[in-house]
Amino acid sequence: MKKLSIFSILPTAITAAMLCMAWPVAAQYADLDRAQWAEDAVPPPPAYSLKGLIDVVVPAASSVKIGLDPDTISINQETGVVRYVIIARGPSAVNAIYEGIRCATGEYRVYSRKTQDSDWVASGSNEWKSMRGQVTYPHPYRLARDGICIGTGTNQTKDAMVRALRSPKGTLYND
Repeated sequence: MKKLSIFSILPTAITAAMLCMAWPVAAQYADLDRAQWAEDAVPPPPAYSLKGLIDVVVPAASSVKIGLDPDTISINQETGVVRYVIIARGPSAVNAIYEGIRCATGEYRVYSRKTQDSDWVASGSNEWKSMRGQVTYPHPYRLARDGICIGTGTNQTKDAMVRALRSPKGTLYND
């Protein structure tokens, strides 16, 4: 067995120390981005269709099927927000949810909801929530992971998002 000298492990130790020092700086930039960031005016929910939905994987025990209408996807490259309409189809009802994802922070927001027999109703919350760890609301994380986001940025075009969502491969938000 070869004996290691301090000089043989020094470069690795220095690199590790530098990475540890850089991590808090990266976190500060993320916090700074949150503090200076402002969302644009939210447009009204777009018209949606039940045809051509992209299925979103949900827990197997759920009787509700979730689908994304690809024609409702909109990307604001300046703010980094991707908006879309999700359709929840259950045994007795079809409901729609107008949402947004912000890849830079790993957050989602619900703008409004529509039940089968009503008009759109605002969610009442302007709060962005973390996509990670959502048990009862896991689909924004799945959408981000499967094609809306690439790392902490948005996929560049709607067509690229749709292509990726139709054949999920995973990105930064891998399970």
